[in-house]
Amino acid sequence: MPRGRGEERAALTREVRDAFARLTRQGLDPNDAAALALKLAAGIAEWPLDVPAFLGAVQRCKDAALRSGKKLSEHLGVSDAIERVFSSADALNSSFIAPSERRERSDGSGEDDGGDDDSLSSEETNPPLDPATRRVRDALKLDFDELLDVYQAVESLGSLFVGILLASFARLLESLGDGPTAWSRAGHSLIRLVLILLECPALIEPAHFDVLGSLLKLAASLPTSAKDALVRCVRACYTRERFTRTLAVVQQFVTVRVFDARRRGGVDASLEHATSFLRVLWRANAAAVRGGAERGADERPYAFVPLADFRVDAVNGEGFDAREDYRRWRRPDLFTFSFCDFPFVYDQVAKARILQLESAMLQAHVFEHYALGSPFDRADACAVSDLACPYLKLDVRRDCLLADTMRQLTYHVRCGDIRKPLRVRFVGEEGVDEGGVQKEFFQLIAPKVFSKRVGFEWDDETNRCWFAKGKQPWAEYELAGVIVGLAVYNGHALDLRLPKVAYKKLMGERIGFADLRDVAPWHHNAALCLLRCENEDEVASFGFSFSASYVDAVTGETECVDLLPPCGEETRVTMANRVEYVNRYVEWYLVDSVAAQFDAFRGGFERLCSGRTVRMFRPDELESLVVGAPSLDFRALQANCSYEDGLGVDDALSRWFWDVVHVDLTEHQRRRLLCFATGCDRAPVAGLGSVRLALSVNGSDDARLPTAHTCFNHLMLPRYSCREVLRERLTTAIENAEGFGLQ
Repeated sequence: MPRGRGEERAALTREVRDAFARLTRQGLDPNDAAALALKLAAGIAEWPLDVPAFLGAVQRCKDAALRSGKKLSEHLGVSDAIERVFSSADALNSSFIAPSERRERSDGSGEDDGGDDDSLSSEETNPPLDPATRRVRDALKLDFDELLDVYQAVESLGSLFVGILLASFARLLESLGDGPTAWSRAGHSLIRLVLILLECPALIEPAHFDVLGSLLKLAASLPTSAKDALVRCVRACYTRERFTRTLAVVQQFVTVRVFDARRRGGVDASLEHATSFLRVLWRANAAAVRGGAERGADERPYAFVPLADFRVDAVNGEGFDAREDYRRWRRPDLFTFSFCDFPFVYDQVAKARILQLESAMLQAHVFEHYALGSPFDRADACAVSDLACPYLKLDVRRDCLLADTMRQLTYHVRCGDIRKPLRVRFVGEEGVDEGGVQKEFFQLIAPKVFSKRVGFEWDDETNRCWFAKGKQPWAEYELAGVIVGLAVYNGHALDLRLPKVAYKKLMGERIGFADLRDVAPWHHNAALCLLRCENEDEVASFGFSFSASYVDAVTGETECVDLLPPCGEETRVTMANRVEYVNRYVEWYLVDSVAAQFDAFRGGFERLCSGRTVRMFRPDELESLVVGAPSLDFRALQANCSYEDGLGVDDALSRWFWDVVHVDLTEHQRRRLLCFATGCDRAPVAGLGSVRLALSVNGSDDARLPTAHTCFNHLMLPRYSCREVLRERLTTAIENAEGFGLQ
């Protein structure tokens, strides 16, 4: 006898209630459990995976196969469970629910904030999560350990079952589609699905990259708000090991696709999707920060991995066409993707190469403009003859180097032709500037510009300079910035001793307490001692109030600044307000007290280096670009040396020379030698291995000194009679090299 409508309704109600009770016991949120229970009762959804039952079934399957000798493929129950769960969004999102006690732990990140430091702390414990990130973790409720157990169990069954798993992934991704429609249909559950599927170890195999590509496409299609949520989820739920593995999987995918694109001669859309996901990981790495809540301003940053780990070797090697990538970047109207939009995949050498490419193209354009255009169209207060010249010409005297440089650069800045190709001439000296004279010019001008005379104060402990406080002439700071920008624009390194915080400020990054250490170590140590005080008496012993004083560099008068207007000087520092005091002091010392000076300096720098390409650099990379590589590897220089005019690598003169360099010369003398041969004592950002030094013979007189063509990195050695003569003549030459023997 058929049941009536009332009986059917009652049966359906019981079914829904039973499903709801079962789902909530598994840890599902009541709202999610209710929605899924209705779908289950209607037959339009699959049950979540019962992990213990599934793992037990897998083990029984393997045991039975071992006893009977039958193939695992005949045990269809396990494969049916895989297909049912891993092809269903509802089933997956209701599976792997983390127990509440596990969610209460402070899981999470690693070390470094994606800032300047490329090294990791030795501390092994993960930093605690901030409340907002902890809420994200608790809402996700994803039990990664349970998920990994399931994936490992499937892999233990062999390739057939892994294939079933990946086929289920493919069906699921196809059913979700992509774009905003999929997002609105599935809601934030898509984030959970992305994280679940990414955990599959099989995705690292190139044979399964089609599935991985579809997954990355889905992740890339998420709207901005969803990607922000995904960043928080990665930050909240990933351990360093999990983060590193995921990063390696995506990087390998990018590498393979780069080589594929090279063979096809075109860029696959999957490259954009994968690199977009790399940006999600980059942001999560930068967000993995632990602030020292108990010490306020004395924060220590952490991150999952060093910044260098995000670089993709395939786009940094010689085989990659950086010029084409840059061209695509410059034409967003024609091309949707360029790695230049994702600068973290490039190392600083590749970035420097792109910047040099941009500068060369811009200089060529400017040269053509001034060479072919009419000077009368641009005539102003500047001489028409100068406007017509396609070069930025600097004629300077060695004994008036600073004054001549400042006067002429002021003139050219006013004329607006500072981006012309540079040509430098030392008055009274022969030689055409093909690069060598420029290198010597920048080598000599940097110490003079960044001096007390111009308006910089020096710290003897750090041997670094900083902007002097007081009513300085801002024009001189602007020209100092022009010098730095001009060196970068023309591809030259400077002997510049600015602290790292200057480069952070140039890049617009946030300044913190740790930055004070590089500028004023004494002030940093005093503030650190204050923050570590344990009682009011210790704080009171410092005698600090919310004020600061300094000596005006121009007038010599002592000035007092109120850090807490209007009565900061009367407000004493206590245990309760010491963090605020330190933060205000750091802000004043590094920002407010030198705001006008630094703004002028930055304005000068940005006259030449203000484009998107410069923004590709991190502060530490910009510093390396400005000052060159931190160390000098002369063995790398030797390996890249060429020999001319009958001189060979095994010639006695060659062997004596390199033996003297490696054994006899001091570090200072080696720098002098580098300057003598190339015009600069700094190595380029790629290191000395990228410098092409040429050695040749120049006569056979023991009385003659070595000479050099710095424009061509060409060192000429007379054929000396013995090693000792070579050493003595070489040291004499390099110690007296300024303006002598250089062309």
